Amino acid sequence: MNRDDAPSIPDALSHRQLNQWLSTAMQESSTPAEEGNDTLSVELECWANHTRYLLQHMAQEGDAIGSGRSPQQVMALGSFRTYLMLGLQALEASQPGR
Repeated sequence: MNRDDAPSIPDALSHRQLNQWLSTAMQESSTPAEEGNDTLSVELECWANHTRYLLQHMAQEGDAIGSGRSPQQVMALGSFRTYLMLGLQALEASQPGR
């Protein structure tokens, strides 16, 4: 990513700014979802199912997943697995009513 394309990130935030963001986020989350979100919900559920399947398959492979791979490749797969799990947790936290 080009530095010019990156969003501006402040060096510090005040407690007042954080409280304003929190109240804004709470107001936005209380608005009803639009019908266009139905398609997104279906796609996200599909992604979650595929991700769970992939994580299960990786777990079943166990130590065999590292055979024929360099240590860096095994570490990369471990990081990939971690990010998949974090993605599922983030998706779950983003669902209404949670």
